[in-house]
Amino acid sequence: MPKQTVPDISFSKFVFAEIPRLFASNKIKINSEYQRGDIWKLRQKVELIKSIENRYSIGVLVLFINDDEQFEILDGQQRLLTINQYLDNKLPLSGTDLPYYKELDFAEKTLLDAYCIFYLKLKSHDPESKEEDIVQTFLRLQEGTPLNKAEKINAYRGKFKDTFKETRETHRFFTYLGTEKRFRWRQLAAEMLLIELESDFDRMVLTNIDLPALQAASTKYEKTIPSNRVKAFKGNLDFLDRSLNIILTAFTPREAIAFYLLISYLRKKKAGNIDLENEFAEFGKDFLKNLNSFSMYDEKPPSGMSKTLFSTYRRFKEQSKVLTTSDSLRTRLEIMVEEFNRMHPMIIKDKKRLHDAEQKRIMYFRQKGICSECKNDMKFSLTSAHHVIAHSAGGNTDDLDHAILLHERCHAKLEKRLLKHAELVNSVTTLF
Repeated sequence: MPKQTVPDISFSKFVFAEIPRLFASNKIKINSEYQRGDIWKLRQKVELIKSIENRYSIGVLVLFINDDEQFEILDGQQRLLTINQYLDNKLPLSGTDLPYYKELDFAEKTLLDAYCIFYLKLKSHDPESKEEDIVQTFLRLQEGTPLNKAEKINAYRGKFKDTFKETRETHRFFTYLGTEKRFRWRQLAAEMLLIELESDFDRMVLTNIDLPALQAASTKYEKTIPSNRVKAFKGNLDFLDRSLNIILTAFTPREAIAFYLLISYLRKKKAGNIDLENEFAEFGKDFLKNLNSFSMYDEKPPSGMSKTLFSTYRRFKEQSKVLTTSDSLRTRLEIMVEEFNRMHPMIIKDKKRLHDAEQKRIMYFRQKGICSECKNDMKFSLTSAHHVIAHSAGGNTDDLDHAILLHERCHAKLEKRLLKHAELVNSVTTLF
């Protein structure tokens, strides 16, 4: 059993009238990394001020003293924001039975100003654990008024949090989604990063992206995170940005997750991706047009859509309601892959990249030990096998009818020549 964490705790109070000064001097800090915004409804704010007027208790605040000797609010943010707004005469009280602070007479103000707001003041003894002290205390205090998923995941620390936060704030993909819903877009970045870190696209085993999975990833990748997976994550966002760009401004988080799944799958699995950007852009427009041409509750397909296609897209909509489960993600990805293949027939990459020794022996004796490139004799140990149909374009390693054996040096020359030819073809195609 771990040793109990015992922070330095003291009990103190503010008086009502000094709250605006504490906010103005930044003595009270609202940490936007994990604190939600001003979310109370006017009714709740009015009831709080009435409680104070009637000298009722409004509970005890919980504050954490940070390195700058500021009070970070662990419990009581909405109460302090409401008091500050009331004293600043910024609550819209017209139509309520609560007078504005500025309308109170001297005696009423004096009595109200002296109201005591009690708080527990926490300060961690251990500098190595203080961040965790703040986060865990905050999360547990909020169970009475639960934080949503986006707010909870933003309270964690570590490499996982740093990566999705930085990506959300700097990557062009997220500029299309807008600046509102700050925590929700960070959650989306976290979900996409989790998919890249924990999913196996070869076996179509996808991770859950619910809160426990995100919390587990925050712990697992607190100290280190695989750089190759982060590179793939950001590369997928680059691809979405370049291929879909302005269309992203109309995306919902559910659509963004689905398209992230597809592009991650295609970049890993599809052979011959030279024109994938254009194919993906065209597919995205057609898929979203079909998806948004009817309601999930419609019984009949829209004009021009077959019943089969209608059934496919309706199933996609139904699965989108179950946003976070592995099964839901896999079903949606399978539907999108099927649709992509219908619009742009594709070849899946051969898992086996290199020819083995036995396959090379078959080619060696088939060619009677002669190099297919220079026509000279070859020493078997210095040979290299070549896919006549490029592996990247779907060439199958087991298809020996489309494979040849060469000197290693001749293979390098051939690859260089083929690459130069491909670049020339692409430049000519661009001109026309």
